[in-house]
Amino acid sequence: MKKVVFSILIVFLSCKSEESPLVTEYRNMAFHDIEADSVKTFGFGLPLPPRDSLELSRNNRKTAIYQKYGLYIKNLGCIVGDKELDAAANEYRKITDVYLEKRNGKGWEEKMSIEVNNLK
Repeated sequence: MKKVVFSILIVFLSCKSEESPLVTEYRNMAFHDIEADSVKTFGFGLPLPPRDSLELSRNNRKTAIYQKYGLYIKNLGCIVGDKELDAAANEYRKITDVYLEKRNGKGWEEKMSIEVNNLK
């Protein structure tokens, strides 16, 4: 009986997939950012410079709203469909979402979204 249980454990443990170093890095970054109260929100795509001073002013006010809620925008570039990066970003969000809700209260994302959408 012990041999059967031991064999099952060996099979179970050998099937365990290794965690990506990027996921570990993002998990550590999440804990560091929570401690520093500077959680990142990730964006993708090519960041374009503002077209005029009005757009620059709007971007600056949007950044100020994000910072009020403890968020900082970080662009991850033009990478689309990178499963490892997606898994790492999801792990980061999973950890930081709990902190942000505790910091900002329930419904904070909707409040922030309204503030950003009301920018002229």
